[in-house]
Parts: sequence; C-alpha cells; structure tokens
Amino acid sequence: MTSEAIDPTMRVKMLIALTEELTEIISRENMLLRAQRPSEIAPLQADKARLAAAYAQSIRQVAADRTAVTGAGAALIEELRSLTKIFEERADQQRALLDGARAAGETVIRAIAEEAGGKSGEKYGGAAKAAAAPIVVNENA
Repeated sequence: MTSEAIDPTMRVKMLIALTEELTEIISRENMLLRAQRPSEIAPLQADKARLAAAYAQSIRQVAADRTAVTGAGAALIEELRSLTKIFEERADQQRALLDGARAAGETVIRAIAEEAGGKSGEKYGGAAKAAAAPIVVNENA
C-alpha cells in the first residue's frame, strides 16, 4: 500500500501506534538509565531504530501534505497530539539522563587523569614537559 493510498484515519492510527511503541521503549530505557543499568539498553536499539525510522518517515509525509490526516477525526488527532506530547517529554527526560551520565563519566575520567598525571608531575590536559635529550648525529651512517 503506497503512502498516498492510506486513508487519513488509518494514517493517524499508524502514527498513534508508532508513537506508543517508541514511547514505551524510551520509557524502558529511561528506567534502566535511572537504575544505572545502561548495558541493558542495547537489546532495545534495533527495534527503536526501526520504529524511529518509520515514525520519522510518517511525520515527514504528514508535514509535506497536511491533507494526509484531514478527515481522520478530531478525537484521533487529539489522541495523537496527547501521545506525541508524552513521547516528547520522555525523549527530553532521556536526553537529560544521557547528558547527566555523560557529564558524570567525563568527571570520572578527568579525576583519573588528574590522579595519574599528578603522580608524574603533570596535570590533566597539560602538555608533557620532558627534559630535552641531547641528539647525536652520525654523519657516517
């Protein structure tokens, strides 16, 4: 079935289903991130990527032709708006969780580097200052 052949009601119902599935995956990922179990997110990524691609394509189609959803009915459109708002909130939460995890990881790495650098007299991010070694050139070589 081509995208042009999908009636507006069916298109909105498909978008609702995609939005619900993506929201569920992101909610599970957020729960795992809060529980500090990020390695358990990996199995969800293939399904998330597939759904996200289908969602993005559907949104692009609707954005290119608003008549694609005209006639779907106010109740379905309102349900889609409501679910989209929840989806966006969960995505924002995930962004914040990932940014926090990234910052925490960078802080730990910086602390380790400073500790390691402190033992040899260097600071993290600073250039190593080695004593100049004499160079001997053998012109007969």
